[in-house]
Amino acid sequence: MDPEKLKLKSHFFLKKHSIPINESLPLIETIDELSPQDSKSVAQRIIILNHVIGIGFDAYPKKLLNALIEFDLLNFASTQERSLLSKKKHTDQEKIDATWQIECVQSLAWCLGLVDFNPLNDCDDNLASHFPKPYCEPKDFIESVKLRRWDEIFEQADLHYRIHWAARDSRLKSAESPVQEGLISERRKALDWVIGVEQDWDEIPLDT
Repeated sequence: MDPEKLKLKSHFFLKKHSIPINESLPLIETIDELSPQDSKSVAQRIIILNHVIGIGFDAYPKKLLNALIEFDLLNFASTQERSLLSKKKHTDQEKIDATWQIECVQSLAWCLGLVDFNPLNDCDDNLASHFPKPYCEPKDFIESVKLRRWDEIFEQADLHYRIHWAARDSRLKSAESPVQEGLISERRKALDWVIGVEQDWDEIPLDT
């Protein structure tokens, strides 16, 4: 898909919802600059995140960690995730950060065609019903899911990039934001990871 045409399509959405537009914001990466994830990797990331999110709800970290070890998924967790799961106690901020990962899961679930998606809405109330709960064997889920069409995912990545700029710009200007910056940042992080902006979950840039 042509990034220039994609930019114009994203701008149409922004205008429709009265979201500020930065005409000079660069184009998103071209397809030949990216290394996209496959459906299995996306499904594995959902399962890992669901266990990390458990920290935000006071789940026993050792049990969360052991579950990922049992499912042979710990090696796919990021360095920060493994460190977090290895801790016996967590700060309030670490728990808050863990719960924000729910918005990443919303993006990933959409990429697998499991849920609908509106960048301006909070995550679905029934989001967790679409995949195995923590501690439950995820093998069948991981092997059965399929990604949406590449152009759909690429389109959402561009749109979230531009909404993220608007949310950040509103914060810097102390103006009312059209969307929560934290929400759009987490959604964008997951989309950028899926399209292959960065392979390391801990290093996704999210610059605007």
